[in-house]
Amino acid sequence: MGSVSSPEETLQLQRTLSFMRENDGKDRMSVQSFEHCIEQVVRFHFPNKRNLRHVHWNARYHLIDPLWVHASVLDFVRSIHESMTGLLLVSGLRESLKGGKKRWTSKSEEKYLELRQFIEALVLRNARKNQDLSVLFF
Repeated sequence: MGSVSSPEETLQLQRTLSFMRENDGKDRMSVQSFEHCIEQVVRFHFPNKRNLRHVHWNARYHLIDPLWVHASVLDFVRSIHESMTGLLLVSGLRESLKGGKKRWTSKSEEKYLELRQFIEALVLRNARKNQDLSVLFF
């Protein structure tokens, strides 16, 4: 799995998207507007990569189940099969795992890190040879 940007650029993109998500209350911005904002941030962050395909997966609105995660990641890989570069943006994963609990525990953090590794491994395993795919969690 490669990277479509330098580590500094990736960190900047992650911070920008995290700021946008953290300041988006459920009642403030529609899902469609949120997706549009993400599209604009990615487009402005990669102005020279017009053919960069990206998919946003907002886990905040989904139950995290291994089979569902597996299917969603495979959908992403299939959706960019023709492209040599791609970016999977994953948001709300922590919130979804936290559920209705008040505290984020070390066990929650462990599950989160395991799920991140699972997602990254799936992307890597199912990408075509020489395909440059990245996963960004925010």
